[in-house]
Amino acid sequence: MIYEIHLYVPKTGKLTPSMLEWLFEHGQSTDQPEAFWPVRKLNPRALARRLLRFDPTLVPVQGPFEDVELHHPDQRLGVVLYVHDRGVIIFFPYMADSIYSRVVLGICYVYIRFLYDLATFWSYDPQLNVLSYADDFQSIEDTAMLMDAIMPKLLPE
Repeated sequence: MIYEIHLYVPKTGKLTPSMLEWLFEHGQSTDQPEAFWPVRKLNPRALARRLLRFDPTLVPVQGPFEDVELHHPDQRLGVVLYVHDRGVIIFFPYMADSIYSRVVLGICYVYIRFLYDLATFWSYDPQLNVLSYADDFQSIEDTAMLMDAIMPKLLPE
């Protein structure tokens, strides 16, 4: 199973539940006027270059259209930053080992904090249904506890 955290730069400076609802309803649409979008349009390649300057060990892979995937160099961690024209999605696997999962979460939250400092990216965790900004340590702990609770149920006896 893959965990994901979505990051966006809201035009108003604050991301709200109604903005997320609009994004999930219309986010794949190409016919929405720019004025309707609650988050800023980004240049995925320019943002990927900034992330690569921050962490030059990331491995870039061309995604569909202008999107860019940045893979963590240690493939065992399974961390991928998917940079698209409206934000970034951080993907990483659910992990059974509590210590290991906290290491991966720590790595992911370093990127989240960098993006917040860079352009006030807000994060949305759809698994916990939590909106936050910067490095919300409670969200890190809640995510780790969710993984600890779910993973034993998914593993074979």
